[in-house]
Amino acid sequence: MGLVGKFGTPGAVQDVPAGSPLFDRWHRLINRLIAPSTALSGSGAYLDPSQRDLEVTATRAHTWTGFSRPLLMQHRDDRAAAFAAGEQRSTQIEYLEWHVDRDPDGVIVRVTFTTETPEYWKLLADVAPDRVVALYRKLVDPAVRRADLFDAKGNYKPLNRWNTTDGIVHYVMPINSMKDLLGVSQEVEQTGKALDGYDALPYGRETGADARINIDLWSICRKGYAVATQDPPGPVMIDWDDSGWTDPDGEPVADHWTVVRGRRGAALRVVYEVPAAAGYRVGDIRIGGRPIEFGGQLAEHVIMAAHGIIDQDPR
Repeated sequence: MGLVGKFGTPGAVQDVPAGSPLFDRWHRLINRLIAPSTALSGSGAYLDPSQRDLEVTATRAHTWTGFSRPLLMQHRDDRAAAFAAGEQRSTQIEYLEWHVDRDPDGVIVRVTFTTETPEYWKLLADVAPDRVVALYRKLVDPAVRRADLFDAKGNYKPLNRWNTTDGIVHYVMPINSMKDLLGVSQEVEQTGKALDGYDALPYGRETGADARINIDLWSICRKGYAVATQDPPGPVMIDWDDSGWTDPDGEPVADHWTVVRGRRGAALRVVYEVPAAAGYRVGDIRIGGRPIEFGGQLAEHVIMAAHGIIDQDPR
């Protein structure tokens, strides 16, 4: 018997009633993405906790920040250029995507972040299309129509306008997915003789997330431990750092982060918006003395994580 009887939905959200086929189908999807056992590095292994009865000796949060590391590398001497490029969803590749809303003056009034995967929303759309329409109306705009989200045959359209140009619900970047997260978690260290995580570099991918996950898992496995995903699996926002952010009067900003889906410490959807009563906008806030002009300036301060468990015996 496995440690996990059935993989939970992302962030443990309950978008449909108990007994819905969504839960069994989600479990089967995750189960297909995890091999029974994969030797990553050294004598340890990555295991499927739904097939192995692991004795958890520790947990580990593999963490990184949400802004694209490749953009920071490409624009090393011009951070404004990096943040400007980061406005395109096609560049948001650290398992965090966001949408910026501006007022008629072009000043940012809201930034919405998501870590939700397309696999989950496609399954939800298949088993409960009306619920998907209702959620889009709640999360993005009451004007959402069913025809905006589904084609004439009833197939869900992930790249619909409310998830791209006019809003955000879940990932649209192909490499941001549950498949990719669990896939990179099971990547084997190629040298076969690395003494630590950095010995295994240079690493083919430039993203901070994938490199962080590999370095952590490889170093744990080289100590002879078994590792696995914590349940529920998936990327989440575990924290954000707004220390040093100041309002137009130069005072520290209040807490303007709102978790919309998930919970604090394991958030799937977060909105950063200043209440009207405060008398200023997100774009009036300064970070390190510089006004917020791009959503990526906030994303750089969002702490992402994928959670794992550790077992003494790799079996």
